Amino acid sequence: MDLVYTTTMLTQGGRSGQIQNEEGSFKLKLAVPKEMKGSGDGPNPEQLFAGAFAACFEHSVRHIAKTDKLPLRGCYIEAVLSMYVNFEGAYRMALTLTAFMAGPLDQSTADSLMERAKGICPYADATKTNMTLNLKAVLDTPEAA
Repeated sequence: MDLVYTTTMLTQGGRSGQIQNEEGSFKLKLAVPKEMKGSGDGPNPEQLFAGAFAACFEHSVRHIAKTDKLPLRGCYIEAVLSMYVNFEGAYRMALTLTAFMAGPLDQSTADSLMERAKGICPYADATKTNMTLNLKAVLDTPEAA
């Protein structure tokens, strides 16, 4: 394998602390969600994870469409992350990614794009045995860009 990229993130304070990159050009204060007995006054790790996963997955969809010269005029992803506590008290996540695609695509092609993106997305690979991932493609939305 060839190394493509490495990054270092620093955290202090856990879920109600802050994160930043090593260079200091990105800093973000976190807040525990109200549903988890926190203030809810800022972003939380689950929101960041869902957004990062969605961005990476969308890039995978667009990459496959471009490589295969598919007529994808636009795409955006909605990520819905749910957190659960199991009987042992361990937290588990489920993520639903809905891709809204514009272009003269049929449903079969759109569904295939989602499955193929799952095969190359590093987030999907990293979580394949420890998180439920649901995929859905929705066609021809005017706002897909």
